[in-house]
Amino acid sequence: MSALGPTYPLLFTVRVPVEGKTFIAGVEMRGGAVVTIEDDDGAEVYLAHGLQPGGIAGTGGCLLDAYADLRRGIELVLDDIADEAVDFVTFRREVTEFFADTDRWAEETFEAARKQVGAGEIQSDLPRVKNPKFRCDVVEFQQPLSEIDLEPDAMWLAAA
Repeated sequence: MSALGPTYPLLFTVRVPVEGKTFIAGVEMRGGAVVTIEDDDGAEVYLAHGLQPGGIAGTGGCLLDAYADLRRGIELVLDDIADEAVDFVTFRREVTEFFADTDRWAEETFEAARKQVGAGEIQSDLPRVKNPKFRCDVVEFQQPLSEIDLEPDAMWLAAA
């Protein structure tokens, strides 16, 4: 595959309820990804490379599809962590470690793309945010999973 177009420094907020063996938790990640457009045998494919959390990726026919696939990957990892965690404290620690894992290539590419967004070289309908702050919050819920109503996800482009 070879790069075709701009690189998008994507910021997102993911809110996911998760049920473990002995707990119900809510995870909110304010993370980032680098989205590139690649040529895959003549087809345009968007690849979302996780920055934070790193080590995870998503693909799709457009930026939103690539993000949705990345999000599904994050949910699968959170479910796996919940299945293996003996308690909420262990779950929170493992999720925090997963989120803190970054990708050096994505860091460098994200920063370069942020500068391009700030200079007006990358166009998108997504709102822009300067000085992004990454964070991960994990809280334990006392109510059943069916009663938990989290705010929807959000997306932005990072700008310098």
